[in-house]
Amino acid sequence: MQANFVIGLGDKAHVPIISFSATSPSLSSLRSPYFVRATLNDSAQVPAIRAIVQAFEWREVVLIYVDNEYGNGVIPYLTDALQEIDTRISYRSVIHPLATDDQILEELYKLMTMPTRVFIVHMFTPLGPRLFTRANEIGMMKEGYVWILTDGLTDILSTLDPSVIDSMQGVLGVKPHVPRSKELESFKIRWKRKIQQEYPTNESFELNIFGLWVYDAASGLAMAVEKLGPTNFSFQKSNIHRNSTDLDTGLSGHFQIFNGQLRSSAFQVVNVIGKGERGVGFWTPENGTVRNLHSTSKANLGTIVWPGESPSVPKGWVLPTNKKKKRIGVPVTKGFGEFVNVTRDPSTNATEVTGFSIAVFDAVMAALPYAVPYEYSPFQTPDGDPAGDYNDLIYQVYLQKYEAVVGDTTILANRSLYVDFTLPYTESGVSMIVPIVDRRAKNAWVFLKPLTWDLWVTTSCFFVFIGFVIWVLEHRINKDFRGPRSHQVGTIFWFSFSTLVFAQKERIVNNLARFVVIIWLFVVLILTQSYTASLTSMLTVQQLNPTITDINELIKKGERVGCEHGSFVHEFLIESMKFDESKLVIYKSPEELDELFSKGGIAAAFDEIPYMKIFLAKYCSKYTAVGPTYKFDGFGFVFPKGSPLVADASREVLNVTEGAKMLQFEKAWFGQTPSCPELTNSVSSNSIGLNSFWGLFLIAGIASFVALITCITTFLYENRDALINLNSPSSIWRKIKAMVTRFDDKDLRSHTFRESDQLQDEQHQCHGCSYTNFPPSPSTLLIPTHNNSAFFGEQGTPSSGHADPVCPNRPMSPHIMFEYELANINHEQTRQPMVMSRNTTIPVKVGVVLDMDTWLAKMGLRCISMALSEFYASHGHYKTRLVLEIRDSKRDVVGAAAAALDLLQNEEVQAIIGPASSMQANFVIGLGDKAHVPIISFSATSPSLSSLRSRYFVRATLNDSAQVPAIRAIVQAFGWREVVLIYVDNEYGNGVIPYLTDALQEIDTRISYRSVIHPLATDDQILEELYKLMTMPTRVFIVHMFTPLGPRLFTRANEIGMMKEGYVWILTDGLTDILSTLDPSVIDSMQGVLGVKPHVPRSKELESFKIRWKRKIQQEYPTNESFELNIFGLWAYDAASGQAMAVEKHGPTNFSFQKSNTHRNSTDLDTVGVSQIGPSLLQSLLSTRFKGLSGHFQIFNSQLRSSAFQVVNVIGKGERGVGFWTPENGTVRKLHSTSKANLGTIVWPGESPSVPKGWVLPTNEKKMRIGVPVTNGSGKFVKVTRDPSTNATEVTGFSIAVFDAVMAALPYAVPYEYIPFQTPDYNDLIYQVYLKKYDAVVGDTTILANRSLYVDFTLPYTESGVSMIVPIIDRRRKNAWVFLKPLTWDLWVTTSCFFVFIGFVIWVLEHRVNKDFRGPRSHQVGTIFWFSFSTLVFAQKERIVSNLARFVVIIWLFVVLILTQSYTASLTSMLTVQQLNPTITDINELIKKGERVGCEHGSFVHEFLIESMKFDESNLVNYESTEVLDELFSKGRIAAAFDEIPYIKLFLAKYCSKYTAVGPTYKFDGFGFVFPKGSPLVADVSRQVLNVTEGAKMLQFEKAWFGQTPSCPELTNSVSSNSIGLNSFWGLFLIAGIASFVALITCITTFLYENRDALINLNSPSSIWRKIKAMVTRFDDKDLRSHTFRKSDQLQDKWHQSHGCSYTNFAPSPSTLLIPTHNNSAFFGEQGTPSSGHADPAGPNRPMSPYIMFEYELANINHE
Repeated sequence: MQANFVIGLGDKAHVPIISFSATSPSLSSLRSPYFVRATLNDSAQVPAIRAIVQAFEWREVVLIYVDNEYGNGVIPYLTDALQEIDTRISYRSVIHPLATDDQILEELYKLMTMPTRVFIVHMFTPLGPRLFTRANEIGMMKEGYVWILTDGLTDILSTLDPSVIDSMQGVLGVKPHVPRSKELESFKIRWKRKIQQEYPTNESFELNIFGLWVYDAASGLAMAVEKLGPTNFSFQKSNIHRNSTDLDTGLSGHFQIFNGQLRSSAFQVVNVIGKGERGVGFWTPENGTVRNLHSTSKANLGTIVWPGESPSVPKGWVLPTNKKKKRIGVPVTKGFGEFVNVTRDPSTNATEVTGFSIAVFDAVMAALPYAVPYEYSPFQTPDGDPAGDYNDLIYQVYLQKYEAVVGDTTILANRSLYVDFTLPYTESGVSMIVPIVDRRAKNAWVFLKPLTWDLWVTTSCFFVFIGFVIWVLEHRINKDFRGPRSHQVGTIFWFSFSTLVFAQKERIVNNLARFVVIIWLFVVLILTQSYTASLTSMLTVQQLNPTITDINELIKKGERVGCEHGSFVHEFLIESMKFDESKLVIYKSPEELDELFSKGGIAAAFDEIPYMKIFLAKYCSKYTAVGPTYKFDGFGFVFPKGSPLVADASREVLNVTEGAKMLQFEKAWFGQTPSCPELTNSVSSNSIGLNSFWGLFLIAGIASFVALITCITTFLYENRDALINLNSPSSIWRKIKAMVTRFDDKDLRSHTFRESDQLQDEQHQCHGCSYTNFPPSPSTLLIPTHNNSAFFGEQGTPSSGHADPVCPNRPMSPHIMFEYELANINHEQTRQPMVMSRNTTIPVKVGVVLDMDTWLAKMGLRCISMALSEFYASHGHYKTRLVLEIRDSKRDVVGAAAAALDLLQNEEVQAIIGPASSMQANFVIGLGDKAHVPIISFSATSPSLSSLRSRYFVRATLNDSAQVPAIRAIVQAFGWREVVLIYVDNEYGNGVIPYLTDALQEIDTRISYRSVIHPLATDDQILEELYKLMTMPTRVFIVHMFTPLGPRLFTRANEIGMMKEGYVWILTDGLTDILSTLDPSVIDSMQGVLGVKPHVPRSKELESFKIRWKRKIQQEYPTNESFELNIFGLWAYDAASGQAMAVEKHGPTNFSFQKSNTHRNSTDLDTVGVSQIGPSLLQSLLSTRFKGLSGHFQIFNSQLRSSAFQVVNVIGKGERGVGFWTPENGTVRKLHSTSKANLGTIVWPGESPSVPKGWVLPTNEKKMRIGVPVTNGSGKFVKVTRDPSTNATEVTGFSIAVFDAVMAALPYAVPYEYIPFQTPDYNDLIYQVYLKKYDAVVGDTTILANRSLYVDFTLPYTESGVSMIVPIIDRRRKNAWVFLKPLTWDLWVTTSCFFVFIGFVIWVLEHRVNKDFRGPRSHQVGTIFWFSFSTLVFAQKERIVSNLARFVVIIWLFVVLILTQSYTASLTSMLTVQQLNPTITDINELIKKGERVGCEHGSFVHEFLIESMKFDESNLVNYESTEVLDELFSKGRIAAAFDEIPYIKLFLAKYCSKYTAVGPTYKFDGFGFVFPKGSPLVADVSRQVLNVTEGAKMLQFEKAWFGQTPSCPELTNSVSSNSIGLNSFWGLFLIAGIASFVALITCITTFLYENRDALINLNSPSSIWRKIKAMVTRFDDKDLRSHTFRKSDQLQDKWHQSHGCSYTNFAPSPSTLLIPTHNNSAFFGEQGTPSSGHADPAGPNRPMSPYIMFEYELANINHE
């Protein structure tokens, strides 16, 4: 601060000023060639601090610095450096040098309430030590905090009190490295000896770097003087300034002055531990941070002990120590409570918030490595209704009313302008819901679809063939197969086709025929059940078709469509899809949507996919979703801009979504996904072909042929005699004809044609069976599914400020002008009213210090003079009169100081108006503070001139920082993401930069470059800087400077083409306020420029003053018409009026000074007196309020209170207002309007009406270098081909097509070229962008969290995820025995055994009482099998007369029914979902068995499998193409492969018949384009990515590069259907077995009991075998006591008592099962001959009447 004035003096006297401790960067050597800085510039340490912050990845810091030139000087450099590493300055804590402990504590408590815990402290002693002492007292030096010191404090750590060091434990600091040397150690000893001699009582004095610098500076100066020689005592600046002094052996190291300041080298990083500091590393410009100074290998710093003695690196961000919970806003909706559900307990009034989004957020926050207390706050009105839509809710975060928002909030580009989103935790997209219609009934031939044509033909042929075979086998012995020829042909077809429904009525008596029919019925059963299963499968997956598929048809017909209340989909349908808003119907819940559809209120609805899933889960039988799906970025959590939580929360979102927790949350909140059709997939069910059943037909064919050949052979053998007896000369045809004729005759030996019961049984072989029609049981299965959706938003905000001007030079001599002005002022003062001439007023001297040769001074003096003249003219009764003492500051800091000193010492003025500029004001303010004289400036606008520095400085003008919000609002309104600041390199220019930086950072706009121009820069220097700006991409320039530098800048810019279309220039008020005074040629160079300036309200007083002022000016300057009044003149007028009012208010008093001595040396500062009325006069001035010419005049915090700013556009010969900015309403078109609107029409540079993008390629047309990967893969995404003849490279592919479309859609041209990069690893390619070797990367580059630390990604243009590929097995088409699959082998065997067992049991129970179970042996054996197996299709025709048999049959028929229906259901399931089965579904099984798996070469999936999935690296096999992967599978080298979804789609498109993908899918963020950190292209390209992916172009690209998607199984669904086993039915068989055994034992026991006499009467010596044989013989006889064998109805009941097995007469069964009877004599009779008759059980010698038996048979019709 002191150096400023001294440097000015040195410059004036041409005397070098050598400072060893003035380190502020603002003291640039460019300002004065005579200033030499023998110390390091504070900005030299900035790269070292940046390296520390970057090394520990802190994303936010707080700057704490002293509020003076030392503190402010380094802030722009720190800001730029931290911005380069994407670290945000969340707050700037500015502390006054003389702040009290209470003020320090107040600021520290404020910092405690903020989340950031990384503090960079830039201050000196004693303020710094006091700060740390207070911070330690209130707990800010404990674990979790980070403190980094600049060298201002680090250099003096050794001199601090031990108590201060105790308060600084764990602090890091940087300081210049001083190399050890013998000279240094020797000097330290000598110095300590000297100090102890001079200060024997004080041992705390320590030597630091400043002492070494002063030693070296003195040595260097001595060397320079000696170099000049003994006679030359006039300094030549070149010898001192330009590297003329070089001390190789300086105490501080290599001492070399470069560009007027000490050249920097290395910095040491120290850690405060114990009683002092400890070095932990170094920073050098060449190697960055290193542990050892002379090491070239980069490494981390040494072990650091952080505050609180913590060894772990602090996160840099925690919740404030006051434990205040974060307020998390949650939406309140009427429907879709699965995501967020807000319930209120009416008794306790407590609110509970639950839902899927809440569960995910809770899991994410719980996974953070630090505690974050929070509470949910529903966004609702007091009545519980929603307080607004989702945009309103998100905007609350921007307004800082909520600290986050959790819910189903969609990530949208326009919303991201105000808030930050985490990575999405759900998929995204908007799709259409429509009703479904059953198309099945509208297809007349749908019944043919289940079977292929070859199977239909084969089945028909077999029906005829089987009918013919049965006719051959039955024709000679069965009257049902005899008759006229036509009847017989009809019987063949009738019998065969009636078996289709098991309705054949003809009896089958031949065992061979029975055998064939049994097999054929089994075939028919399989065919009918398969037909049912296939049809069921088809109708399941194909019966539901959407009513609407074409969105354009909806729009064309003007159909009404639905959209969810409060969703961005409403705007999307209107703006993007071009729906008529009147056709949109709002719904709030799934129930309302269903009602709208049901009542015909809408034809379709649009919603996001997550909501569609919920809706379809409830109504999937009525609706479905149809494509296309318009992509959006899914649901994310909302945080404030720049929140450090975003990065950590995003990483945990990835961890949660990739883990098992996500599946648990989905199951808990959405339930089990119903079996509905997939939304976007065309699921099909193939017809069953012959290749699935040729084995079945083979069995039936072989059985038929064997039976046919056996029958014909037997016939020929039995008729061999007749064949032999034919005349030998007979032809073969005649013999055949004779055999056919004989074959046509009845076989009278068959029992079917016997005339009496006495016919020998062996002459009548028993063959027969019958079937009943049983329709196949139907079963249906319905399986729908669904898709998902996402969201959209907007932008807008405000800004303000002003500057410090100086007018152009005049040709007239400044001394003549000064005399002229002075004469005018004196003339005005002599024309005071008559009351003054009578000496009745008290004169009060007021000084005026201005640059008298500038227009500002001329205008200011004239306005001040007119103000006083008019004020006292209207207030003639006032007792005081201001008398002006005018001094010329001569455009010089020293001149201003000298003028002020003269006024204070010699004139004893009570106030000073001026000086003109902020640079001059610094020292003058100090003088005013010393003399207690108010310094009133109407033009010193720099924020650095804070009122905190001096209570006697009053700014009667606006602070430059006041206009910053207005400028920010303009930048935000037009969405510019990068700007360049161009400002003058002095206090005026530097003062506003920190405020602009903070404001632009708040709206996420980056300052890409700061162009600092010296006030006295030449035209060549200005051109050099402008050409540098032309090579940069940013085209938005904010210019903060005054005249004449500003006009010269624009003149040069116009000359080189920087005022053409595409450029944006925004002026601060420093230039905007004086636009009217600029030369017309300058205005011509500024066409299209925007500017802000304070708004001056119109008034009659102002208009009147302008007329009077113009008249005065024309009188004084009759030849110059360019002089114009501006706001500085109005402020001068109001300042003078205010000062006059304040003096009058103070009243007449002693206006004298109290002096310390009487010595009148005008240059001695010690002689400056102190004003007696200064304090009271100051208070009077501060309390003055009035309506001035510039508006309401009110001093607040020692400066003019700001109001509105006007936005102007330079057009034609001047400016035109296009809007206003106010603190209350932001940017508005009209000042008093409260409704926000865009600014008026702006004509931009180049007379362009369109808003510039703010970023284009430099005018040198240099093309962007776009890196593309070169791989050996399929080339579908990126394919690089080289023409061998021309060596030209062509790059094509899906990614290239999308990028080309995106870049073509940008509203500005971006030339670029593709550069192939041969790399096995995508990380290497992406790292080239970080190294700035490429400007971007285009290709199949996956967005990953660790990659985003080095580059920026656009929004993804493909879906994401990693899944597993496995081979599949076709369970249907390649297996001829597929019909056996529904049941397991053990169930087949068990069922077959039970069929035989049940047949045997029924034969035992029925043999003695039922002639259908009697007859020859072969007939009885056939009957056992025939009866049991015919129950398979419920076709048994034998009557059942025994109650025990009926009981067994009833149970058995139930078992058969269950089995056949289960078979049908299992086969249906298999044909529906088991056509293609994966070989592997469990990833853990792969890891457990140590199976080898594949992964793509160079992909991040390799690391993912090792680190996340815990695969053994030795089991991973790399592949480079789909062909190689197929080969690996084919050769059995891998069991599975893992890859990203886009690659899996490519692979399966080619090999979907052999492989499939199975879940789970591990989510990642898809493919994105890569740009450098902070690139302005990212936002624009991301928006165009959305436009391309949502439009028709994306479908065209996918079709062009990937072709038509084949009908392959869904990637992530692994649905299976297992065979039914015995373990599912053993209970059923147990019941049937027990029932059968009980019936069998009961029957045998009863038989033995009734025949006990016969058993006893057998000779006792008879063997057991003989007794058994006798019992068997008796069992084989008819039980003549049974009613089935009685002679007549009149037979006494006692003759019909049941013996052996008890029977009763039953009514016919309602089941219509018919069971015929036959005579039977198996197992009995030694010769196998039947008994001649059946005895009456009451009397063995009495045969039973056949009539009685017939009556019993007739009455005993069986039932089921």
